[in-house]
Amino acid sequence: MLTYAHTILSHFRDTLRAGRVIEPPRCDGPGPRRDRGPLDLEERQAACQAVHVFIARGSTEPYPGRQGALADAICAGVSGGCGYEDIQYPATFENYCASAGAGVKNGIAQLTAYAKRCPSAKLVLTGYSQGGHVVGDILGGGGGNFQGCTQATTPALSATSSPGNQIAAALFFGDVRHTPNQSYNVGSAAKSASGIWPRTGSGLSALNAFSSKLRSWCDAGDPACASGNDGQVHTGYFQKYVPEAAAWAKTKL
Repeated sequence: MLTYAHTILSHFRDTLRAGRVIEPPRCDGPGPRRDRGPLDLEERQAACQAVHVFIARGSTEPYPGRQGALADAICAGVSGGCGYEDIQYPATFENYCASAGAGVKNGIAQLTAYAKRCPSAKLVLTGYSQGGHVVGDILGGGGGNFQGCTQATTPALSATSSPGNQIAAALFFGDVRHTPNQSYNVGSAAKSASGIWPRTGSGLSALNAFSSKLRSWCDAGDPACASGNDGQVHTGYFQKYVPEAAAWAKTKL
């Protein structure tokens, strides 16, 4: 028998697929992006940069997903070098808890490794959809029962020691764990709606230790962050908010 929560996730998946937007080719970049994997991770960690962006892609997206354009915009004009790497994880609807849990575990390991090797670097995290869930759990801790499955428990990062104290900014778009009425929320559903699995209690308090460095976009109708039914809203953030989001991130560098 399906749980109510599992039904919500299935509804989100079906709504997203029905409203999927195929992005047009970019005209402002060096060329088409390709999927990125472990070899690219090794290449991207070969040298220290002044700013390093970690991308947690959305469910079913190839690396780096829609956020690749955002990373480009954040890095534009940054002195001292700026680049990005993908947080390695499945990003699947199926086995959702294992997928998100792998993203949290790998993301913490990647952040820790880069911060240790490059202690002067400023780190930026960005997560979309399930990737927002991953980024929030990296910062605020995560785990528990969700969507008929169990995600492994992970502790929150400390905001005062590495790698947490090197995080300059963290951005969320269509976050599955969106909680309304937070100081860093923006978008038309900033105050009015909760995500599929809203963050509460100690997990929310731990995330809010980073509140001055957070910005979370959620628009009304989004089935992931606002309990809506419009897949086009969920897939539309990066046609709408890239300049605004990149400009905000730059103020934190």
